[in-house]
Amino acid sequence: MSRRQLVTAVLATGCLLVPATGAGAGLPALHAAATDAPPSVSTPLPVIRRVRPLNATIGGTLTITGRNFLPGRGRNTVVFFREGAPAIFLKAGKATRRRMTVRLTSKLGDFLIGRNNGEKGATRFRLRVLSRRFGARFTPRKLSPVVRPARSAGGRARDTGPPAPTCTLESARLAPQADADGDALGNALELAIKTSPCAADTDGDAIPDGYEYESALDYNSRALPYPGKRPYPNPLDPSDAHTDYDSDGLLMSDEHAAWVLYGGSSFPLLYSDGTQTSGGPVQVTAQTRWADMNEDGFLTDDEKDVDGDGLTNWDEAHGRMTPGWWIAVWNDEPPYTLNYLQTLWLDPDTDGDGLPDGPDDVDEDGWANADDLDRDGRRLWLQPFNPCLPDFNSRSCALHPPVENPYPPFRAGDIMPGELPPLAWPR
Repeated sequence: MSRRQLVTAVLATGCLLVPATGAGAGLPALHAAATDAPPSVSTPLPVIRRVRPLNATIGGTLTITGRNFLPGRGRNTVVFFREGAPAIFLKAGKATRRRMTVRLTSKLGDFLIGRNNGEKGATRFRLRVLSRRFGARFTPRKLSPVVRPARSAGGRARDTGPPAPTCTLESARLAPQADADGDALGNALELAIKTSPCAADTDGDAIPDGYEYESALDYNSRALPYPGKRPYPNPLDPSDAHTDYDSDGLLMSDEHAAWVLYGGSSFPLLYSDGTQTSGGPVQVTAQTRWADMNEDGFLTDDEKDVDGDGLTNWDEAHGRMTPGWWIAVWNDEPPYTLNYLQTLWLDPDTDGDGLPDGPDDVDEDGWANADDLDRDGRRLWLQPFNPCLPDFNSRSCALHPPVENPYPPFRAGDIMPGELPPLAWPR
C-alpha cells in the first residue's frame, strides 16, 4: 500500500481505526530499533556539572566541566537551546574526559533575542553535550549561561563572532589547494563558484558552504558539475536553510543537524538534502520493516531513524509525532485539552526518563508511541496526543470531556453502536 493509499484509507475510516484491545494488559510488542543505531546504552552519558562564565559574550569561550566527554579537539558538540529558536550546534575545542572549552561564535550570535531597536540582547541558553551519546537533558537555569553580543570600543553592541581571520582573497589565490576557512572546499574551488574562501558559511544561513555544495552535487546525481544556474542547495542563498530540496519531508536545516550530531560533520554526508537516499539505498530487513511506510523494500531518509529511538525521522520532525500534523490532517477535530510533550527527532530520549521515545508514551494512555503509529503491525494508526484513543478507559483519559466541541471519541457520530458507550457512561 502506498502512502497516498494509506492516508486515503485512514481518512475514509476516521480516527477510530481499530477497536481497543489489549491495552489494559500492558504494552503491545514494540518493533525493533532502527537502522542508524546509536552507541550502546552501556556507553555513559555526558554530564555537565559546571559552566564558566555564566555571563559570556559572543567571541568569548565557555569552559564546561563534568564527566564522560571525549578527549581530544573537536570530538564533542555543545548544543545551545532557547525557546522559539532552533538548536545551535557548536563544536567544542580541546577536551579531556572532565573538561572542555567551546568558542561562542557569530553562529550563536545570530540567535540572540532581538530588542525593539533591532539590536541583539542578552539571551540565556540551555546546554547539552553530544559525545558518543547525547546528554540526558538540557542544563537547568542555574547552569545555563547568559550570552551577550560583543561590544565595540564605543560601547555599542555588535555581534563580531570570532576574531577576524588572516585569510584574504589574495592569500587564497596564492594557496589554491588549501582550505582556509575549513568548510571542506579548496580555495581555488571557492573562488571559481563565487563563495568566500575566508568564510565557512558565505551566505550566513548557518549551513556551511561544503554541506550545501555536496548536497547540490547529490541533487544532480553527481554526474553533472556544480549546478550554478539552477535551483539547488545553494551556499549563496541565505534564505534556503528551511527548504526541502530533495522532497523527502526533511528540511535542509534538519538534515544538516543530523549530519552534525550523528555524522560528526564529516564527508561524505550522512544526511544530504540533495537525495532522498543519503549514502545509497538502504534495504529493509525484518528488524526495520516497521519503518518502511510506503512498503517498497527500501528506507529513504524520512523513513530512517537517526537517533535509534524506534520512531522515523519524518514522524518526529514533521509528521505523526507532531501535534500540528494531526490538526492539519483532521482540521475538524478539536485537539485534546492538554498539550503533551512533542518528541525531538535528534534526541532518543526526549524526556530524559531512560526510556527511548518509541516505547515511551507521550499521552500516558498505556499505548506506546510506536504502537500508536503502527497498530499491531497492520499499518493502522492513531494520534499519540489524545489519551482517549484508542481506549476511552485509559488511565489518563478525561473523566469529564467537554460538552461543547468535544474531542474524539466523544463527538456526535464518533461512537459506533456496540463498540463504545455513549457520552454519559458510569465509571
